[in-house]
Amino acid sequence: MPVGYYYGTSCVSVTDNSTILLIGGISYTPNTPNLDFDAKVYIFNPNKPQWKSLKFINGSNNFVMRNNMQAVMNKYGQIFIYGGLNFTNNNSSNTVYNDMNLLLATDYNDILWSTPSVTYAPPTPFIQYTATLLSNGLIVYIGGIQETQAISATLMTTLKLFDTYYNSWSDQTISGDPIESRAGHSAVLDIKYSSAQNEIIIVYGGYSTKTNATSYNTVTPDVAVLNTTTWTWSTPYIFQAHAPPLLALHSAVLYENYMIIAFGNCLIFLFLFLTFKQLLIFICLGLNVAQSTGLTPDTNLLSNDIYILDIQNYAWVIVIPANQSSEYNILQFAIGIGVGVAILIIFLSFSGYMCYSKYFNYQEVHYEYLVFQYSIHYES
Repeated sequence: MPVGYYYGTSCVSVTDNSTILLIGGISYTPNTPNLDFDAKVYIFNPNKPQWKSLKFINGSNNFVMRNNMQAVMNKYGQIFIYGGLNFTNNNSSNTVYNDMNLLLATDYNDILWSTPSVTYAPPTPFIQYTATLLSNGLIVYIGGIQETQAISATLMTTLKLFDTYYNSWSDQTISGDPIESRAGHSAVLDIKYSSAQNEIIIVYGGYSTKTNATSYNTVTPDVAVLNTTTWTWSTPYIFQAHAPPLLALHSAVLYENYMIIAFGNCLIFLFLFLTFKQLLIFICLGLNVAQSTGLTPDTNLLSNDIYILDIQNYAWVIVIPANQSSEYNILQFAIGIGVGVAILIIFLSFSGYMCYSKYFNYQEVHYEYLVFQYSIHYES
């Protein structure tokens, strides 16, 4: 990798479903403490494999470098990025943005940036949220840190939605189980077992703070499920065997029935007593924890493990069956054939019955007609 890097965002190109775009973040010259501001977007081609930086075109190089945001890409290759924390030089202003940015990778060499005009007021600036794109074009923003009041409970009970077709903001009230406010969590969209009208967002982990308090804590529940049809939260019961320690600032992705969770910070000792300003400094600089917070750096806070949540049975597992995909495809294929054959048999049976009934009625009418003709002939 050409730079040391953290706190950025990434997405996978819809063109080849392979190339990874790495956007924003904080970059360093490798193996040095020197910040690097040469590039704002990198791509990684895992098939070569190769890293390269993209250049902005058409005078669109004004995209302000930022971090602690999340990008989503739609089926047209448009990348939507909301907000983020300013970091443009060694003396970052800790400014939290509330703008919507639209990036389009024209090819694997250039990228175009714009800020679309939006309708309705954008939300209060917040960071460390999750952004999930639904099939109807809505981006669902969950949780995060608000600039004005740190972590807010309202970011879990009233979600911010952005319509990517009409470039408009709206609020969505959420009911159901109580879900503690959080930031630094992860979210994946369950699209295999949900129709386009009933997509499910599964949220894991993160950290939290009580209202008007400065202590940062673990969150409950650790796993929450959002139904985007009824807009309700639910808390699945999960057996805790093989469960991870609660993590924040980790990564997560959905593979078939499995939510794969990687790395992050363990929350057993993290975030003891931080003010919001100290938290922003910690998020932005993040390296010298002892100097900015008085805490002693501890490498045990960092996780290098990978955990797997089976979202079909809601259980933590330690392996994914190697033949899961093929068995699933065979099962789907067999079910499809069975249903097709059943429908064909029903159709043929019904058609045969209708033809037989029509033929029988014809024979009966024809016989009665012949008897009638014969009786007339006989009487005459």
